[in-house]
Amino acid sequence: MADIQLNRFSIRDIENLTGIKAHTIRIWEQRYGILQPKRTDTNIRYYDADDLKIALRISLLNNHGYKISRIHQMSAHDMSALVQKITDSGFKLQLLVSELLEATLAMDIDLFEELLDGYLKKNGLEDMVEQLIFQYLEKIGMMWMTDRIFPAQEHLMSNVIYRKLAVAIETLPPKQAGAGPRVLLFLPEGELHDIGLMYIHYILLKNGKAPIYLGPNTPLLDAALVYNQMKPEYIYIHLTAPANEFDVNKYVQKLGVYFKESTVLLSGGAIISKKIVTRPNNIKTLKSLEEVRNMLLEI
Repeated sequence: MADIQLNRFSIRDIENLTGIKAHTIRIWEQRYGILQPKRTDTNIRYYDADDLKIALRISLLNNHGYKISRIHQMSAHDMSALVQKITDSGFKLQLLVSELLEATLAMDIDLFEELLDGYLKKNGLEDMVEQLIFQYLEKIGMMWMTDRIFPAQEHLMSNVIYRKLAVAIETLPPKQAGAGPRVLLFLPEGELHDIGLMYIHYILLKNGKAPIYLGPNTPLLDAALVYNQMKPEYIYIHLTAPANEFDVNKYVQKLGVYFKESTVLLSGGAIISKKIVTRPNNIKTLKSLEEVRNMLLEI
C-alpha cells in the first residue's frame, strides 16, 4: 500500500486557520524559532498537524493579550495548561473550536464526541450549532476547498454531528396538518455538506413551519419535479463546498427560472465568497445564520 501523507499545510493555510498573518509567522520563525516549517524532498516548506495545533494555541494566547516574547518561552505542554486555566467565555469557545479541529485531524472520534456532548449538555442544541459548529465548519470548509483535509477525516466527525441533529429532529412533535409555509430544502449536485441544511430543517419543524427536505447532491431537475408537485413558497440552499467545477452564477440564474414563483434563499460560505453578477428578483442571499433564522421564522 502506498504511504499516505497526512495533512500538510502551507503558510497561507496556517494564516487562514489561525488569523496569524504569514509575514508575522515568518518573523516569529526568525526571531523566536517557533513554527519552524518542515521541508519536502523537493525543498517545499510545509507545516503538519502538530504545527497547526501549536499555531492555534499561540493565536489564542496572543489574541488574549499574551505577548509572543512570553509565549515562545513556553513548551507545548505549558501552553496547553495555560489555555485550560483561562475562564473567559469567548476564549473558551475559540479553544473548543480549535480542539474540535485537532480531534478531526487526529481522527479521534471519541474525543470529538466528548467535546460536543459536554457543550450540548451545558448549552443546548441551538447554541451548539450556531455558536460552535458553524465556526468549526468554516475552518473545515477552508481546508476542504484547498485539499488540506482528507474526506475520511471530515466524514468521521460530520457523522457525529449528523447523529446529534437527527436525534433532535426525531424528538420534535410531529408536523401538524396544514403547517406552513412550505420550504423546500436541498443542495445541488456535488454538494454533500448538509449539516447547515439539516439544522434549518430542525428550526423550521420546531417553529411550526413545513419543511420539505430533499437533502444533499440533488439534481436540479429532481428538485424542480418536487417543486412543481408540492408548490413550496420558499426554497432554501446552504452552500459550503460545492464541486470545483460548480458555477455559482449559472446556478443562480437557473434557480431564478426553475423556481420563479417562489422566493429562493441562499446562504453559506460558497455564496458569501462569490460575486453574483446578475441576481433574479426572486433570489435573496443571506450572509449569516442569524439572518437565515430571522428570515425563515418571520415567514
